[in-house]
This record gives sequence, C-alpha cells and structure tokens, in this order.
Amino acid sequence: MNGTHKGHNIIVSVARRPTTRQWEPRLTVIWSEEGQGKLNKLTVDRAFRARQEAEDEGLRFAKKWIDDGKPDLPILTEIRGQRTDEGETVT
Repeated sequence: MNGTHKGHNIIVSVARRPTTRQWEPRLTVIWSEEGQGKLNKLTVDRAFRARQEAEDEGLRFAKKWIDDGKPDLPILTEIRGQRTDEGETVT
C-alpha cells in the first residue's frame, strides 16, 4: 500500500510474525528536505489479525509521525519476549 502526506511518499508493507501469524506494518517514508532526498524506515510494534488492518494502521502511524515533526523514535528490541530500550527492561 502506498500513500502521500504533506509532500512525503509513504510505502507500507507488512510481514507476518512467525510465532503469532499476525501482520506487522513496516514503513518507508521518503521526502525532500533542503534539496536532498531523505528516507526513514519505521516499524510499528503492533500486530494485527488482518493484513488490511495492518496496512491501514501503518499508514495512519506514518501520517502521525509526519504531523508530529518526524521525531526520533527510540529503538526497541525484543529479547525472549521482553522489550528493552537501550539495554534496560521496559515495563
């Protein structure tokens, strides 16, 4: 699924989580800033039963990220079911 928002091109793809078989949105946002092409890849840390729902939510997430001024997002990783942020357990 592709979309545009405020001069940004948004590409939404989805991947299936192997353990839950649910769909996870993956986003690529492309825009031009001061004459230079910019690209940012985002992953929404949520999964959905329906592929279309994951695509729609991914597009909404990308638009909100753009509206919020493209803030830096913390890198979250999952290790054995625990989410961590820069090495600390997030509760």
